[in-house]
Amino acid sequence: MRLFILFFIAILLTSCDTTPEYASIDGVLEVPENRANPNSRTLQLVYKILKAKKLDSTKAPIVYLQGGPGAATLIMEEYWKNHPLRDDRDVILMDQRGTGESAANCINVGQAIFKIIRRDLDAKGEELALDSIFNKCKNTLKKKEVDLAGYNSRENAADFEDLRKVLGYEKWNLYGASYGTRLGLTIMRDFPKSIRSSTFIGVFPPEIGLFGDLILNFENSLFEVLAQCKLNDKCNERYPDLKNRLFKTLNKLKTQPLQLNYDSEVLVLNYRDALLILHQSLYSSYSIAYIPNIIEALEQGYSEPIINALKRVEFIYSLVNWPMNNSIMAYEELPFFNSAEMDEILKKSQLGFDVATFEGLGSLSNWHSFRADDLENESVVSDIPTLLISGGLDPVTPPSNVNGALINLKNGRHVIFKNESHDIYNPCFLKISEEFINDPYKSPDINCSKEGKQIAWFVN
Repeated sequence: MRLFILFFIAILLTSCDTTPEYASIDGVLEVPENRANPNSRTLQLVYKILKAKKLDSTKAPIVYLQGGPGAATLIMEEYWKNHPLRDDRDVILMDQRGTGESAANCINVGQAIFKIIRRDLDAKGEELALDSIFNKCKNTLKKKEVDLAGYNSRENAADFEDLRKVLGYEKWNLYGASYGTRLGLTIMRDFPKSIRSSTFIGVFPPEIGLFGDLILNFENSLFEVLAQCKLNDKCNERYPDLKNRLFKTLNKLKTQPLQLNYDSEVLVLNYRDALLILHQSLYSSYSIAYIPNIIEALEQGYSEPIINALKRVEFIYSLVNWPMNNSIMAYEELPFFNSAEMDEILKKSQLGFDVATFEGLGSLSNWHSFRADDLENESVVSDIPTLLISGGLDPVTPPSNVNGALINLKNGRHVIFKNESHDIYNPCFLKISEEFINDPYKSPDINCSKEGKQIAWFVN
């Protein structure tokens, strides 16, 4: 799927924290909707500064860049409130334009998209249903005179530069996740003098062709997870012959979809829906541990593991602002995607599922007519110290995404966590990122990343 969201399990782990409150500052930044239009209306972007716990600290702050594109940022306050990096640095959160509290539009589209899963639709039926949802949203935006030309990473980057100037910081440290890494690289390109260091997790550089890579990245990740289960005695004993069982189950679902009771309503789960929840379950090592159990549930028709996985999908769909997501994808990805190649890609696929179509790849060309020039498809060249962190099981931004970027990042360092995925949160990751931000020109000790943390398989 074409979502790039870092969803930290740590949000849940820290939400019950009872440590004292520290100072925070709320604010609103007013920016042009489209800087290329002198008559542009303005947007009000909502931000929050979590002041450093060390009151006399003068260290350069951290600005967090959320993924999506289109996910809200202020919801990450709980994650950052007691983060060790806040001890002696301010942390700045701002809902990006068109997201969260910052002039978001069509906020119920995610729920409408999720309802498509409830129906037994093939790829064409899904596309028509999505077209209907997006057309209604476009009509709403037209009535509100929303200028879709202003919703892209270049304008997004300029918003953060305006925020830095207003807050009076000479330089700050970028800390981006998923799409936030694309946004961060854009800031590095356009405003290099404003940045002290960059930490990027789940790297999505501009030169990477998202749509062309998504299918095989998904399958590589899924099959590696199944292979690791096979190599683990407890997992293999509990879930033997998992790959063959998966293929048989998917074939059965093509003609005999499951009917589930989801939130007191009927949900018909077919072959495409099953692959969608498996794809979402690959995003974190926590949910990866349940994939064998989900496959068995699909095979045997028991609902609890499937419903739990669907709730994750529903949460992510509701978290994203889809007008912002569509606008960035249409502007920055569509011009560099050759749709004629999709048939060849699908021929190499073992599952035959184009995960990009579910959210409306076919609808993007009609979303708006604005297309980026070649600059938005070129590697960023920079000597800013940059820490790039990847999960070896990531189905959407795999470690190979970093290969080209490293060539042009003079002071770039790449760390791979073999058994982590798109959402990375562990003590080793925190240690490395803290060492790097404290001294960006010194290579952090990454030995702990090589220790090979094992997946904690669910084998009950």
